[in-house]
Amino acid sequence: MRPLHLPWKGHDVPYAMLDIIRGCNCVCKTCYNREVREAKPLDQIERELDVIFSERRVEFVGILGGEPLLHPDIVEIVRRIKARGLGSVIMTNGILWTEELARQLAAAGLVMAFFHIQTGQQRNDLSHSDSDDEVARLAESKCAIAHDVGITAAVSTTIRADNPNILSAVITAFRRNRSASYAFLTLERSMQTIDGGVETFAKTNSLDRCVTELAKMGWRPFAGIGGRFKPDTMRWLVFHAYRRLDAEGRETGFAAIPPSLLERTLFAVLRLSGRRLPMWTTLTRGTVILRIILNALSGGPVGNLGFALRALMRGERLVPKNIFVEAFPELLTDGRIECCEPCLDAVVKNGKLVPACLSDIESANGGKSC
Repeated sequence: MRPLHLPWKGHDVPYAMLDIIRGCNCVCKTCYNREVREAKPLDQIERELDVIFSERRVEFVGILGGEPLLHPDIVEIVRRIKARGLGSVIMTNGILWTEELARQLAAAGLVMAFFHIQTGQQRNDLSHSDSDDEVARLAESKCAIAHDVGITAAVSTTIRADNPNILSAVITAFRRNRSASYAFLTLERSMQTIDGGVETFAKTNSLDRCVTELAKMGWRPFAGIGGRFKPDTMRWLVFHAYRRLDAEGRETGFAAIPPSLLERTLFAVLRLSGRRLPMWTTLTRGTVILRIILNALSGGPVGNLGFALRALMRGERLVPKNIFVEAFPELLTDGRIECCEPCLDAVVKNGKLVPACLSDIESANGGKSC
């Protein structure tokens, strides 16, 4: 089955991001930031929150940089987002992430932390930056700190065009990571060549290739977002699955959840009733088991029925594992820049929302706001 189109349009898009600082204490080969700026003052951040509120009915606000933990007012920023009735999500390299800071951020209202820790980075907490095992151990330790204070933990990786095979190692480590519920994968493109009007990256780093590789590991796409010029071509995908764990925490089963008639009907009802799909929901164990059973009976994988029934009879835990895959902007043959529509990772630039990855070049290319 084809993945569902997430029904978020215009004002109903539930997410946007705050770009609070561009300084960073880590060097990534694929960083799209070009401008170097000081940390934004709180009054400017408040104004940007006002813009986000005027453009979108957001549920969550992401915080990114640069490295957002370098901002001296990071705890206050999280607190002010919570004061507006929103959840906050932080995108960090984790170098400054400590138990004390995690507790402060949790108390201020931080909901989720994405840790961008991967091979090829220049950072002071990795002795062998090209070791998949050391990267996995560091990511797991940072996720554990978040999980222990009640913050949902996630990992983030850029699938570089010069090393597309990193995908297998990243997903294997994510599946084993006991504290991480989400993985965010970005497929690298060259922003320099896009800005110069020439796209040189090979199609081997395409979303289709990523879907194929994930399928070999048992993952199937659940839903996604199309492009601004090619809305029927997915550019942002969600993969949804559950691990079944015994009392000792060992995996006894894995079930990917593709869309079935159940989810398609639910999406249709929400659209017809004028209600929007919530960005994040927390389900009880019983509800999860019922949902997997109904999914299997309405067109999903039949094998998932046995997965759910065994969890029910044995009392085993069900742990969600979700992957987001984002195709980086792409230069079309007519010179236009294709990206997700809507762009969930939009930031405020010159008083309007633009894709974060294009925020330094959007005006030069005549791009439109999100």
